[in-house]
Amino acid sequence: MIVSLRGRLMEATDSTVILEVQGIGYEIQAAASVLSSPPPLGQEVQVYTYLHAREDALVLYGFSSWEERQLFEKLISVNGIGPKSGLAIISSIGPREFIRAVQRKDLQTLTSLPGVGKKTGERILLELKDAFKDVFLPAPEEEDSAAPVDLLGDAVEALIALGYSSSEAERMVKQAQQYLPENYDLQELLKAALAQNSQQRGESTWRRKG
Repeated sequence: MIVSLRGRLMEATDSTVILEVQGIGYEIQAAASVLSSPPPLGQEVQVYTYLHAREDALVLYGFSSWEERQLFEKLISVNGIGPKSGLAIISSIGPREFIRAVQRKDLQTLTSLPGVGKKTGERILLELKDAFKDVFLPAPEEEDSAAPVDLLGDAVEALIALGYSSSEAERMVKQAQQYLPENYDLQELLKAALAQNSQQRGESTWRRKG
């Protein structure tokens, strides 16, 4: 599973971006959050990805945050919602707003999303109610000052998805925290965790050689 790509932006269209990663070009069906403000061509960008296997192709879907990718994965688990519909929904509503709608059984908000009629909205409420029942969300007016929801847990899950063990991922996240300012986000936490781990491995290798 390809869960994240960092590379040089080669092309951006109304629906896709192409990243060159170590000489290989990856076409990604991208969410609006990625397409709305891409960097200039040739600059480096990171996209969180989900690889969907079809009978005739492998399709990469891309998101600007790990939270979006997690929500996409939950959405396409709902009966009747495929990757294209899931991407359209992600492009129309933020993860917190969506989770809040499910928690409040707000069918009106869900049916306002592209491709979501009454029956699909009811399936979303039924099939995802347990997925978000323990997620705490601050009131909308408090969100600007509130800490991200389960940020450390999301970072650990992301590192495990990248191939690290759970104990190693937890250690990396705890160590990375001390190098970050108070209001850091998931991407900054993951970047710091990976950088610190890479640095420690480099120092360990240097000591062995010495």
